[in-house]
Amino acid sequence: MAGLGRILVVCAANRARSPIAHLLLQRALGTSAVRVDSAGTHATPETPVTRSTRLVLEARGIDADAFASRRLTAELIDDADLILCAERANRSDVVRLVARAHRKTFTLTQAERLLGVAPAPPAETVADLAMRLAAARGILPQDPDDDVPDPVGGDAGVYARAAERIDRAVWSIAHALGAAI
Repeated sequence: MAGLGRILVVCAANRARSPIAHLLLQRALGTSAVRVDSAGTHATPETPVTRSTRLVLEARGIDADAFASRRLTAELIDDADLILCAERANRSDVVRLVARAHRKTFTLTQAERLLGVAPAPPAETVADLAMRLAAARGILPQDPDDDVPDPVGGDAGVYARAAERIDRAVWSIAHALGAAI
């Protein structure tokens, strides 16, 4: 593995929540040696983000024109050191595909909550962060609020609320990796 590791962000179609998290996390980590990818459990490959996703990202200064969706595969899961899912159902899909991924797979907001419970110095690698999150998982039970609701089909306000929630989680994760923010 080159660099500090790989993060994979997962949602259903890879057209709204995971691209938002992917691109925000990529920006937050800057030119760090962390690679960020995303995929959808039911994605149609090579599909652009939704129009509302594009607008939410543009409002944050991010151009999503080059983004193309891709379907989640066992290879993507195996290559990732940390997997962040939009909701618990996506996490279940990841673990169903590759059972051994359970220790490195969390929802975005679950990771944020776990980081709040067990603050520590920045992780040296993405794998170190995943181990820290796995160790803290037993402290807090799962929570229905660990899901970022799918904004697809919603109005601009629904997309904005989803993006704000994702943004908060992304910044916590980036800080845990020592990003110079």
